[in-house]
Amino acid sequence: MLPEPLPECTKPHRATVAHAVKAFLAELQETAAFATHKKYRLLLTKMVEFSEKRGYIMIDQWEPPDVREFRTSWAINPQTGARRMSMLKPFFEYCVANEWITRNPARLVKNPRGRDAAENRAEQKLPFTDDELKRMYDACPKYGNTPKHKWTGDDVADFISLSIYTGLRISDVALFQIDRMNPSGEIRVRTTKAGTHVYTWVPQWLQDRIRARADVHGAYIFGEHTTKDLDVITEGWRRKLQKVWELCGPWKVAPTPHRFRHTFARILLQKPGVTVRDVAELLGNTEEMIRKHYGAWVPERQERLTRILREAFEDKPTPKLVAIR
Repeated sequence: MLPEPLPECTKPHRATVAHAVKAFLAELQETAAFATHKKYRLLLTKMVEFSEKRGYIMIDQWEPPDVREFRTSWAINPQTGARRMSMLKPFFEYCVANEWITRNPARLVKNPRGRDAAENRAEQKLPFTDDELKRMYDACPKYGNTPKHKWTGDDVADFISLSIYTGLRISDVALFQIDRMNPSGEIRVRTTKAGTHVYTWVPQWLQDRIRARADVHGAYIFGEHTTKDLDVITEGWRRKLQKVWELCGPWKVAPTPHRFRHTFARILLQKPGVTVRDVAELLGNTEEMIRKHYGAWVPERQERLTRILREAFEDKPTPKLVAIR
């Protein structure tokens, strides 16, 4: 009796680096915000250039050592490097899904993690408190309200308000266009994979501010930019925000623009009736991610923990105590 033949190893379909990048960006454009798509495009353009220097034509020529050396070539701080790696991994996952490669080489490359970096990441997840938001608004009138300044404290206050009420990232706020808001005050925050839009809503006073800004500055309510470099655009607003934060006095946790996004999640989760799924849909994250990062502000979580503790200790012995004088 002849032995059964061994199953043939399935080899991935080969694709060039240029083709893989072009296909990924084309599909990403259907769902991602303009600023997000631009970040991916700039990173993957660097990857194509890196491939050409190495003489790589096919995407399956990339191995973990290549990813490490590509990361080293960026010459940027570890936090920015980690963000870029988090963008590179989905690209390779896309290649795996299309059977152009058999494994994701970026998954095998770990970002260096020091104690300070870990503490910094934990701090970034902290939302601003209502008191901290008030301090910012109180500090805005002290910022640049002189004829020599193009942007005033009112401009920075509007930037803060739009960030808090929409949960948009700093790049999306800096490039915010008036056509993202419909007449009823709903603002498009993202597009799903199915091509449908997800909207948030802002109050009437903020709608009025947005429309007034459009009357003065045009379609881009925070001004058009001569540069197309997203890092340059966002860095300008980071500096403005940093100046306001300095005017607020000392901070327990260093303020960052991304904490506005966490504040948006915190405010929603503290409202009765708002589900984790609702917040996940607005932020474009998974429910698991929302619970992981914002669990402390999920009401049903604390209610469940309190009930467990109450039931666990209700029949346990207690000491006989006398009144304290």
